[in-house]
Amino acid sequence: MKKRKKRKKFRLKSSFKRFLAYAAVILILIIYGTISISNNIKEIKYHESFEYKINSIGYSLEDTKKMIEILPEKSLQEIVDANEVNEIYPNIIKQKYFLLKNYDEYVEYKTLNKNTSYEDVIAIVNVMANKGWYSQSFESNIEDGYSMIVNKFYYLKPEYERTDLVNIALSYAYADNKAASIVVEEYYKMWQDVKEELNVHLMVNSSYRSYEDQEEIYNSFKTISLKYADSYAARPGYSEHQTGLALDITSLEHKGQNEFKESEEYAWLKKNCYKYGFILRFPEGKESITGYNNESWHFRYVGNEVAKKIHDENITLDEYYAFYIKK
Repeated sequence: MKKRKKRKKFRLKSSFKRFLAYAAVILILIIYGTISISNNIKEIKYHESFEYKINSIGYSLEDTKKMIEILPEKSLQEIVDANEVNEIYPNIIKQKYFLLKNYDEYVEYKTLNKNTSYEDVIAIVNVMANKGWYSQSFESNIEDGYSMIVNKFYYLKPEYERTDLVNIALSYAYADNKAASIVVEEYYKMWQDVKEELNVHLMVNSSYRSYEDQEEIYNSFKTISLKYADSYAARPGYSEHQTGLALDITSLEHKGQNEFKESEEYAWLKKNCYKYGFILRFPEGKESITGYNNESWHFRYVGNEVAKKIHDENITLDEYYAFYIKK
């Protein structure tokens, strides 16, 4: 009787062990199957992802991830549909002053202007120069203070006139010149430092001009042709001189504009004017961005902080405004 009980107990233990072994095998198979199915699903999903599709076209994984991080789905789908590597896409988004809202215009402009650098493409589109000068008009926001923009797209109303205009003393300027009080104050400091360091005397040739003053100047050029007028003068309302923040500067020692451009005082001003809140408004090499030829005499007050940033980053006020204010 005892032997039968032992045998029965042994069989039960043996059956239970076999059950556990079978269960373990089944569990392993279930887990393996689940993982396998999950991996297959992940692989299928990955093959449907933009990362896989774009990388498979030939873009580097780094560029692929960067484009996915920045660009909207519509733009990513266009890259996939093109089904060939186009270096414009990744190179555009790597630019320092890239603005997503302008992405399509960057691509279009670079496609049509292959020899233009990516840096210039970004700048030209950001400041709307790709649209054509005076093609669009926006009232300048005077609330932007010393950073206010006036160019071939942004204008001031005919009645605009600063309330803090003061005369510039005749020791520092030719007759009938005035500007915003802070501009005059900082110009005097700059004048004194140039005098001490170089023993030359800066002189302001032109400063604040009313809308009517600019209209008279522009119309005198316009008698030749509209194109000629636009080449040599700003249209009334579109001149920085109306802001009261711009000074045309040469020196007693080098009065002519070409002569002044070759002078040591001009070199000094380019290097140091930002310390007084001024920038060279229309620098050489930036004509496609400002819409003006280099004017070695035209300096604009923007305040010390903005002037330093523009100087340090080697950009124009137009570029600064588009990226740091308007964006």
